[in-house]
Amino acid sequence: MNTSKRFDTYLNPTSKSVGISSRAVLIGLVCAAGECLIAPYNDYVIRNVFLAGGHFPVGPFFVLTLLVLIGNRILSAVSPKLALSAGELVTIWCIMAAASGIPSTGMMRYAFRPLVAYQYFATPENDWEALFHQYIPDWRVVRNENAIKSFYEGISSGESIPWGAWLIPLFAWTLYVFVLYFVVICLSVLLRRQWVEIERCSFPLVVLPVEMANTPPGARNSLFRNKALWVGFAVPLCIHTLNGLHAFFPGVPEFPVRFNPHPYLIEKPWSALRPLQLNLYCSIVGFSYLLPLEVSFSLWFFFLFFKLQCLIGSMLNFQITKGPGVQWNAYSFSASQEIGACLTFVIYTLFKARHHIRSMLVSAFRKSDDANEAMPSGLTIIGLVGGILLLAFANHLMGMSLGFALLFVLVLLGIYIVLTWQVIHGGIPFVNPSYSAHYVLFTTLGSARINPSTMTSLFMHPVSLTRDLREIMMPYVANGLKAADEVKVRRRGLLIGMGAAMVIGTLVSYYSVLEVSYAHRAPYTGGAGDMRWLTSVLVSADTGTDWTNTGFMVGGSLFMGLLMWLRRVFVWWPLHPIGYTMLSSWASLKLWPSIFIGWMIKYTLVRYGGLRMYRGARPIFLGLVLGEMICAGIWALVGMATGVSTGYRILLS
Repeated sequence: MNTSKRFDTYLNPTSKSVGISSRAVLIGLVCAAGECLIAPYNDYVIRNVFLAGGHFPVGPFFVLTLLVLIGNRILSAVSPKLALSAGELVTIWCIMAAASGIPSTGMMRYAFRPLVAYQYFATPENDWEALFHQYIPDWRVVRNENAIKSFYEGISSGESIPWGAWLIPLFAWTLYVFVLYFVVICLSVLLRRQWVEIERCSFPLVVLPVEMANTPPGARNSLFRNKALWVGFAVPLCIHTLNGLHAFFPGVPEFPVRFNPHPYLIEKPWSALRPLQLNLYCSIVGFSYLLPLEVSFSLWFFFLFFKLQCLIGSMLNFQITKGPGVQWNAYSFSASQEIGACLTFVIYTLFKARHHIRSMLVSAFRKSDDANEAMPSGLTIIGLVGGILLLAFANHLMGMSLGFALLFVLVLLGIYIVLTWQVIHGGIPFVNPSYSAHYVLFTTLGSARINPSTMTSLFMHPVSLTRDLREIMMPYVANGLKAADEVKVRRRGLLIGMGAAMVIGTLVSYYSVLEVSYAHRAPYTGGAGDMRWLTSVLVSADTGTDWTNTGFMVGGSLFMGLLMWLRRVFVWWPLHPIGYTMLSSWASLKLWPSIFIGWMIKYTLVRYGGLRMYRGARPIFLGLVLGEMICAGIWALVGMATGVSTGYRILLS
């Protein structure tokens, strides 16, 4: 028996699905390590097209496309048996995706700031040393002043990176991150059945990779044989070829994909509509076409509903404020509504999944294992509960009071659940809420109930885990489990491969990001924004509960409950609750016009052409996604080859 078969039998002896391939895992891990190695230079130094960039990252999809179109043809020419199967191709894509965000916004873009900024930006004027240094444990941060200084100012020729200064804080932080990753894996396994089998979420981001893998170019029913695919492919190809050349050679005309309406929104009350963006993303148009109509309709409708609230508030001379922790284009009233909506959603989701959770608990106590699940029931339940307690205790060791630490972890996990649902059901690759854990806690508790040590520990958390959540880990895991089902790969084996990618990706990213930081004076990886915010909170007068915005949270929660009830009672009800959970989010600001276009085209085709016309046009919209992602990959290669930023980023950053 070969190694692959032994590995498969060990993972899942009773499943009818095909076992995970050892060579696919190896290829995926090598590619993931390579991506983590080059991404920091690509993203931070030359500021190129991001290789990660959300939950449909350019790097993994570009590699998948090359393997499908070129790699498999070469392997088949040598021997048909060498060609990668659909399961192997999707395994490689999932493993790469799991690691893709780690060297970028998913972790390393902000992870090193708290470890060094506390010291480097401390001055006699801001008096940080007396204000909060005493609340920072020695093992949590870098203490070597020369290591901190050279991180920001660069190392001299012949000088080596002071790895020893980073060993203890990175070891401690790595343990914390790995526990967090394990907890979100357990959460994904726990909610998989609810989202996949009961709610039947559409998982739009999985559709194209699975179809490419299942219908390779040589197959009779191949997606690549469909002329409609190439019609859609040609649209972003023409747009991005023209615009990319314009970035290098300004004399070449460009095709406008962004329109700024702000010059027309100067007078009151219309100025209340700012910021407003009109962007065209071909891939988002394509993803939107794959969504149920009520979902795509609600995504753009509720953003305009938010803008309508702003307009009415301005007309009535209401004071529209932006409290601490409110992000992007949002205001406190809209962020609070999102929080209330998300709270209702999390409670409802856990309530709906109660029967499955109960069955997993029973299986755990009886020590019976469902071999078709991605993890044994006992490990899932114990891992989730134990992991949450470990995270809370770790935060307590880092300075938080124990009760606050537990509340902080639960708030974060609740946010992760909602964002994951938005990705897998709404096809939003660049999801990011308008609120943060900081805003939730400050609004409901007030700074008066948070002691200085707890406050310091809260602001020492990297932004990637608390505020800039566009590449959190949980949606990658959820998409991977769904993709495994689509290509008949055992979930348990794929999950082990993705877990290995998280470990390897983290370790490789530490090396690559520190190399880039010391060589190029901490591009993006420096900064002290949270330290300055911490200072302003500590020196300001203590505040109690913000009852106005807490009221908006309650109102948002009740309205979300009403939307859910209406959707259950009336089949024709057009508003899906997912739109309200993204009322004023960063994704809504950036993506609403593209979502509107995808919805409008699908609505027109379905209404006047029926299901047949919808299916006939579907490859066109898959082609839009394929074309934009291929163009992004090509321009990323051009940027890395030249070493100079093109100034042209196809996708969001």
